Amino acid sequence: MASLVPAESSVCGRAALNRRCAISLAGAAGLFPGASACGQSRADLPSPGSLQELAGAAGLFFGAAAFRSEIERQSPVRSLYERECALIVPEAELNWDHLDTDADHQGMEDYAGLVRGMGKALHGHTLLWHRSVPQRVQDTLGEAPDWRIVASHIRSTIARYGRDIRYWEVVNEPLDPGFRDDGLRGGLFLKAFGPDYIQNALEEAAAAAPTAKLLINEYGLDYDMPVERDRRRLTLRLLEKLLRAGAPIHGLGVQGHLDLQKGPFSQRALADFLAEVAGMGLEIVITELDVRERDLVETPAVRDQRVAGHIGQYLDAALEHPAVKGVITWGITDRHSWLELTADDMARFPQAWRDGSSPGLNRGLPYDSDLRPKPMRAAIAAAFQQRARRTASN
Repeated sequence: MASLVPAESSVCGRAALNRRCAISLAGAAGLFPGASACGQSRADLPSPGSLQELAGAAGLFFGAAAFRSEIERQSPVRSLYERECALIVPEAELNWDHLDTDADHQGMEDYAGLVRGMGKALHGHTLLWHRSVPQRVQDTLGEAPDWRIVASHIRSTIARYGRDIRYWEVVNEPLDPGFRDDGLRGGLFLKAFGPDYIQNALEEAAAAAPTAKLLINEYGLDYDMPVERDRRRLTLRLLEKLLRAGAPIHGLGVQGHLDLQKGPFSQRALADFLAEVAGMGLEIVITELDVRERDLVETPAVRDQRVAGHIGQYLDAALEHPAVKGVITWGITDRHSWLELTADDMARFPQAWRDGSSPGLNRGLPYDSDLRPKPMRAAIAAAFQQRARRTASN
């Protein structure tokens, strides 16, 4: 199939790579013995260690989101989580609308048991999210706002599942720029309880988990484009307001859903933003890292290098800050990813799929659909090693 992308746009054909991309490509060759940086990675585990080991040596933790089916004992993906991750994030099982019945709770109990059986910690995703409220709760709060319903959910969830959870994402995606001066997302919680619902939720979580780290988790903080510049500004304003009010907040979750279809990525813009967050005395966790692709007609090798180069740029900017404590990818293998290819994706290359072929899956996670490590994994490993070297030299 003829490529629709000029040859000179290939990552491996560019004359000038940024520093981190160069490190990532070198890491791909060094961590995958017997494979070139632009070739297919070997299926065996790359040396010199797992991602959780490399992260630990850099004073970080590494984890990944998983559905229960991925960590069941018979799952072929389970071994990747066992090997690579220090913690595991319930992709949906800990959301409120997945904890609405006794059967739901039993499912989460089983999930927690599987994670503990692997010797891993859980990550608290998430207590309040506007997209995961049971319909009966929406109906009740819409008619007669009663904070006790929200407080009971927060406290009972933490009491039941929180013994191994160090970080709780207390409020997920509270911002929606363009509608209010404070940038807060309209909807159920804001309408029922006003802007103070965020602080109130943090206080409920702190009472239930006094030793845990409590986060606000937000997306769209990554690119040098107007809407994301605005979201960064509003995020800083919200954090400042919460701290001034004495809210028990310990950090910011930066989702890190990267997208090669977006505008320019500025390492400096991201680094400056994270520096401001760190300057408030807050910790930072990269909570949902993955990459949506742009060019689908190139070979898997070229596509994988583009993803790896972008991840390298991002982590180069993020991990220079000691306030960043961990990196979580939103999945571990392309086989299971929320980043499905859409009809719009396919329509961008109208001449490419006439023979009935397709580009397969979005290639935005560390392992491919055959569970083989990709250059993205090498880029993450290289970033952890660079952080370890930087830490050791300070």
